[in-house]
Amino acid sequence: MTGKDNGAAMVEVRYVPPGERLARYVTGYHRFAAPVCPTREMRDAFFPSVATIRVSLRNSPSWSLRIGSRLVDPMPAVALTGPTSYAGYLTCHGGELVGVGLLPLGWAQIFGGDVSRYANRVIALDDIDPGATMLREALESGQPFDAVFEAWLEARLDRRPPADPRIEVLCELLRDPATTRIESVAEALDLSPRALAAMTRFNFGFTPKLLLRRTRFLRAVTTVLTEPEAGPAALEAAGYWDRSHFLRDSHLFLGCSVREFTRRRGPHNQVAIMARVQAFGTPV
Repeated sequence: MTGKDNGAAMVEVRYVPPGERLARYVTGYHRFAAPVCPTREMRDAFFPSVATIRVSLRNSPSWSLRIGSRLVDPMPAVALTGPTSYAGYLTCHGGELVGVGLLPLGWAQIFGGDVSRYANRVIALDDIDPGATMLREALESGQPFDAVFEAWLEARLDRRPPADPRIEVLCELLRDPATTRIESVAEALDLSPRALAAMTRFNFGFTPKLLLRRTRFLRAVTTVLTEPEAGPAALEAAGYWDRSHFLRDSHLFLGCSVREFTRRRGPHNQVAIMARVQAFGTPV
């Protein structure tokens, strides 16, 4: 899917759903591309999200990413961005970027350990996996990028003991619009609120309250951006009392109002929402 940035460079965004075995572990595969132009700076944005692996391909120029108050410049060629509670604002000169989002169960099964150490941070993937270089080489070999990611990830699935099944249950609870109380989540998992908070920080990167707010906000904001006329109903359905309630979350997760975000984001973010809907049937 392609789009124009104010009539300038064409961009391409593609999403590919994961195969059946990996659907429990990853969100899917994505590719962003734009013509390289050393004299023209492009700006764009990523929504707050789960941990994500992104790989720059074929001599793409270096790019930078600001997450909250942190600026990573340049980004590693094979980068792991931990789970984020802030939008990521990128600057680049074009190029090709492919990636995959890791669901919490995927993080636990493929890498494991306390993911909160990487929350709102970026590291080089080879800091935790020496196979990162081989991943990039395979992605540049001409094979379909989604097939390369599938093979690379599947090879890692069975290296660790099975992850805690409650992680997947918690994901489903968080996705359910009817889930609004932390206490009900703790009861469903037979955990104390303290134990639930420890579990979500370890496996999701954040407290349960922040995760619920992030899910609710992303569910609402994607509708506001893609179907403005449906915005008021979307806010109400998401549980926002009024516009100012939504605005507070907008400043928390985007660092600005939605109106300002529409000015700050670039063509990839705009096209990506619709491309994701086409691939997955949902904007979030």
